[in-house]
Amino acid sequence: MMAAKKKLLYIHGFRSSAKSSTILSLKANYSDIEVHAFDVTHHPVESIKKIEDYVAEHDIDILAGSSLGGYYTLCARVDIPKIAVNPALNPEDSLSFLPEIGEEVDYYNEREDGVQTFKCTLSDLDEFRGIEKYITDVTHIIGSNQDELLGDQRDKYREVVGNCFHESTQLGHRITPEFLEIPNGDFYKVLSMFL
Repeated sequence: MMAAKKKLLYIHGFRSSAKSSTILSLKANYSDIEVHAFDVTHHPVESIKKIEDYVAEHDIDILAGSSLGGYYTLCARVDIPKIAVNPALNPEDSLSFLPEIGEEVDYYNEREDGVQTFKCTLSDLDEFRGIEKYITDVTHIIGSNQDELLGDQRDKYREVVGNCFHESTQLGHRITPEFLEIPNGDFYKVLSMFL
């Protein structure tokens, strides 16, 4: 009897969607894993709740996300392995410097609800204040010193997860095809610990 595929829920970053190239690449290339994804917003309370509910309802085995999705991954109160890629540790500060804050902007990818524009204000970013991260011994962070958006966060990542920090030479801020490569990509190397 074949073992059931592990279920991975991947959370996209700011301005993205469940149809991002990263998620499409995961679904196309990781045939031994059942990849799940859905749209989240820049509103943390509702997004984190949606993630926690989905993990419980769909028996998700592994949670992963990048950038803002990495932050949501770190905050979700789920007792499964979690992998955050270049997470925005303090979005209330790190996102406030983006030129699109306060402007009506397009999402990078088509969204499930059909809405293609949104506006994130500095007062929206205040919603992130006081939200605690839920770190367990199977919470991992992958980061790079070449992150052109957040800068070098490696020391901060180590403070959060200690020895569960993995440095990647295959990343800027955005995920590259090399990063997802099987079996040599830095994401797969961490993910394979839980397969």
